[in-house]
Amino acid sequence: MKFLSELKQFFIDSFSDPVYQEGVLYFIIEELPNPRDSGLFKILCGSTQIALDVVTLDELGVVIANQLIGLHAATIRKYPYEKIEYVNIAPWAQEKIEARMARIGLKI
Repeated sequence: MKFLSELKQFFIDSFSDPVYQEGVLYFIIEELPNPRDSGLFKILCGSTQIALDVVTLDELGVVIANQLIGLHAATIRKYPYEKIEYVNIAPWAQEKIEARMARIGLKI
């Protein structure tokens, strides 16, 4: 019986909206089924969405994501964040995002 209860909770947790912590700057890619190898790139500070765009999951997608960061740098600066979290973003892409943030004077 406990197994079924835990399984039910797993599915509830899996399909409910994620909880974002205040004071955390999030860079998130949510993969899309179509077109293949594309996703939604989101920038959030806590639960506040700052930017959203469709990107490809390759080098060009990171270029677009970095342009989005530059476009919204002033807004990002307004939010007091203590740490950065990456969700579904490859380590090589994280390095490029942090390099972009450093070039435009955002806290990393």
